[in-house]
Amino acid sequence: MTSLKIRPIELADVPALLTIIANARSEYRIAERGVDLLEPADHALFANYQRQRSLYFVALVDDEIVGGAGVAPLAGADPLTCELQRMYLRPVARGRGVGDALLERCLAAAKQFLYVRCYLETITQMQAALEFYGRHGFRDLQAPFGRTGHAHNDRWMMRPLRASAAIDVGYARA
Repeated sequence: MTSLKIRPIELADVPALLTIIANARSEYRIAERGVDLLEPADHALFANYQRQRSLYFVALVDDEIVGGAGVAPLAGADPLTCELQRMYLRPVARGRGVGDALLERCLAAAKQFLYVRCYLETITQMQAALEFYGRHGFRDLQAPFGRTGHAHNDRWMMRPLRASAAIDVGYARA
């Protein structure tokens, strides 16, 4: 990897991102959970992140899109909680710091939007992702939070975005 760039999504990025998302979901056999590889929200990827307190970032290596991730308000939750959404990388970009850079930008944006905690959902089969999120301060929850509409997800995690939020979500201070 020679040149990594993280920037906000552009409309022209959507086809490449949809391919990355569909391929990753296929890799982890999401369709076996009764879910389409691409959801309606995926097709509205650009528009959804033009909303208030929402932002989606695209990772490029040598000017080629290799992944993306975004933050947005968590549906059905208080206004202080955001959701990390649609964090997917091409296999070639995994384990090379691209995910770290994307997550860092997402969490920085979340703090600028004055969120105090960040929630995410995933599936047990994504063990590398679970370990990645754990290394970045996300902790397992016993049940889903908010209303994402993703009944197929079986893992839920949360992380404070400031020290006082650690108490709000029941974490000990690190």
